[in-house]
Amino acid sequence: MPFIPFQTRANLHYVYDMNRNSIYKIKQNQYEALSHISEGSYEEADVNVLKDFQKRGLLAESPILQIEHPASQMLEYQLERCVNSITFQMSQNCNLRCGYCPYSSNEIYNNRSHSALNITWDTLQQGIDFLVAHSKDVDHLHVAFYGGEPLIEKKLIIDTMKYTQEKVSGKEISFGMTTNGTLLDDSFAREVRDFNISIMISLDGPKDVHNENRTFVNGRGSYEIVYRNVVHIRDNYPDLYQKLKFNTVISPDGKFEEIFDYFRAGEGVSDLSKVNFNTLSMNYTETEFVYGEAYFEERNYEALKAYLLLLGKVKEEPVAYHKRDIETIYSYKEFLSPINETPKIAHPSGTCIPGLKKLFVDVNGNLFPCERIDENSSLMKMGNLQDGFDIKKVREILNVGAVTEQHCKECWAFHCCSICPAAADNGKDEHYSESYKLSKCNRVKASALENLKNYTMMREFKYQFKREDISL
Repeated sequence: MPFIPFQTRANLHYVYDMNRNSIYKIKQNQYEALSHISEGSYEEADVNVLKDFQKRGLLAESPILQIEHPASQMLEYQLERCVNSITFQMSQNCNLRCGYCPYSSNEIYNNRSHSALNITWDTLQQGIDFLVAHSKDVDHLHVAFYGGEPLIEKKLIIDTMKYTQEKVSGKEISFGMTTNGTLLDDSFAREVRDFNISIMISLDGPKDVHNENRTFVNGRGSYEIVYRNVVHIRDNYPDLYQKLKFNTVISPDGKFEEIFDYFRAGEGVSDLSKVNFNTLSMNYTETEFVYGEAYFEERNYEALKAYLLLLGKVKEEPVAYHKRDIETIYSYKEFLSPINETPKIAHPSGTCIPGLKKLFVDVNGNLFPCERIDENSSLMKMGNLQDGFDIKKVREILNVGAVTEQHCKECWAFHCCSICPAAADNGKDEHYSESYKLSKCNRVKASALENLKNYTMMREFKYQFKREDISL
């Protein structure tokens, strides 16, 4: 049934109505009846409770007749004129062999491997020309550099930024790069300091934590050189330092509190709003990651502070320390905008238009939806710089919900779904696998339900979700 009853506290009961994308407060007996129906029981008394709601236009049967993304009919136009970002895979090689990296030989991911392939100058020029030709209706362009390790090709990065500025006129341009930080030396910092560039550096916390996974090929830890490079930029290029951000991957046995306290202390990183904390990706792996109770206690404690900050219950904690949690809290409101009725032709949320905002170009000039995919996946390859987009393939990638159409039509989490193409691709098949995609659903539903509860709890405390009330 396209609804889910839930509680925030023992005496507070609600039901989420998928058809209207709305939450309603209900009585305990109604909650119990709807819970029975959700669990597959159809006792007459319970069904009568449901019928009472339906007489008022609530908790109706799903109106969805066909799963199709609303952007399907506009793909040609959007990909011809509205592409606003491109990410280049500068190299498939790397000077590190991080324990959890998809490219490293490990027992977690088996879809990628390091190679000696680097992108060519011709491919980079073609990529920028492609972006310019397909961005006529956008005002801002973003060019990013990814790996392997992108700084293996430092000169090509700088040349590409200069070439972009030469080719683009009348639009704002920004650049980005994701790097392990070991090659982020003075010469590169001096060259790029005047560009509008944001640099994401991989730093997993204090020395002992970082060096557990982020090691050179010979097994030596990389913390010292990353730390030294960051401090050098901080002391010598303060404007560039303000453009640095940090990506911190927490492994299942990681100590979140220790990691969080390291950044709070400002040992090379002065502002926690610069840090993105991430657990291991669940894409392209059959490994079940188990994060222990201690991790969730530590993580949830920090998340709780974000809620208390918004509610004005905590004053001494800097808002910037909890930027990502606060952004997540605000996203609940965006997901839960009430509607009169779900359209008859619709698609689950969670899928952006492939290639529109994060077009990924591998070292060979092939096109993919974004940098999170497996570039060895035949399903995710959607064209190349020379021939352009394969619209038929893009449409298939976009409509990830079609492979599980019957399940999606009746799913209460239709508007709260977070399954994107990368999550639904097993990296092996030519097309989406129904069974593989369905294997992701329980985890997504559990997360969606938690989000519903958290949003409802904030509304119980009269929080209005006004962004102007909080400065990040």
